[in-house]
Amino acid sequence: MQEILDGILEAIQDEIKAQKHYKMLSEKAEDPKVKKFFEQLKIDEEEHEKSLRTRYEAFKKLSNAQK
Repeated sequence: MQEILDGILEAIQDEIKAQKHYKMLSEKAEDPKVKKFFEQLKIDEEEHEKSLRTRYEAFKKLSNAQK
């Protein structure tokens, strides 16, 4: 179970890194359409992070219940 939890935490960190990357790209973009595109990608990554955090908490509760 710990392997699953560790994997989810790693994926959360990847999502946060992607959010920062897309934010930087949107700030650099001069074309409003390109800016909007990267802003949407950042939002998508935030949703992925939220989903992963929910799954992490569910697996953590399951893990604790099995002890």
